[in-house]
Amino acid sequence: MQAMNNVKQGLLVAISVASLIIVAYCAYFLFRYPSLISLITFFVVVPVFLIVGLGFFRIARNRH
Repeated sequence: MQAMNNVKQGLLVAISVASLIIVAYCAYFLFRYPSLISLITFFVVVPVFLIVGLGFFRIARNRH
């Protein structure tokens, strides 16, 4: 049963890292290609994926 918990914890960390990479990618596009659409995309996408990423990381940390 411990192996299954380790797999779940690893998946939670992987999902949180992936969502934080998406946040970084949006920030890259905001500064690399400044326009109205990149600004709107930044303020729509970043809060969602930041909350998801940090939330999954918190759940993974508390599972240990």
